[in-house]
Amino acid sequence: MDEFRLVLIIAGALGIAALLWHGLYSLRRQQGGAIGGKEKPLAEIYKEQKGRDRDDDGFDNLGVGQVRTVAGAAEEPQAAERQEPSFSALDDHEPEQVEFQLDEPAKQQAADEQPVELVSETEPEPEEEVLAEPEQVLILTVVAAPGDDLLGAELLPSLLTLGFKFGDMGIFHRHQDSSGQGKVVFSLANMVKPGTFDVDNMESFKTPGVSLFMTLPNAGEPTQSFNMMLNAAQKLARELKGQVLDDTRSVLTNQKIRHYQERIREFERKRLIVS
Repeated sequence: MDEFRLVLIIAGALGIAALLWHGLYSLRRQQGGAIGGKEKPLAEIYKEQKGRDRDDDGFDNLGVGQVRTVAGAAEEPQAAERQEPSFSALDDHEPEQVEFQLDEPAKQQAADEQPVELVSETEPEPEEEVLAEPEQVLILTVVAAPGDDLLGAELLPSLLTLGFKFGDMGIFHRHQDSSGQGKVVFSLANMVKPGTFDVDNMESFKTPGVSLFMTLPNAGEPTQSFNMMLNAAQKLARELKGQVLDDTRSVLTNQKIRHYQERIREFERKRLIVS
């Protein structure tokens, strides 16, 4: 049994030796020389290079320079200088730049960059109600006492106190708001033609009387507007020591006041029927 084991060990060692020899043999054939061989001495290399034909620069036909010995050591063969290719011909002719027609995309981009108009979500302001043509005019007149005139210096402060405001057509107007805001509900004109006032010279102004008037339809509630006008006329008459007349230039009576109010109610009733 021990002899058989010894035989196997010897056979394995021989196999390994055969593989190593085969590998070394193959490597020697690839490198062109036996492994472990001696390299040629520098003298032999020098003789071989000296025997080759060389040009004026000392390079042989293979482009290898002469072997030089510096301080006892041999320099490596100088490799032939490689001439770099010249690009001067290309440098003299720069490539032309290709121009692309981008007009259409540019226009499209410009169109895309146009600001988008935003639609306001706020509700539109209600249009101002336009009154129809006056169908009726109610008039009250304040006149001075017989033989006297209404003086501008006294008239102007009273008008301002009652909320009148000088405006269109050169006359005074009473708006829905006493501060002069809102629509006009009734107006006051000079009794003397052309019916206007010279507010810049009210101190020297005088007139026999002034007329207050309102129209139907009216910017305000008609009955309320008439009552405001009636109160203004009566206050002016008291302050200026005059009297109030109706549209027939007669002294205003309670019966005439009721007649005005009846006219307003009839007008409103007809409007309701038409509408």
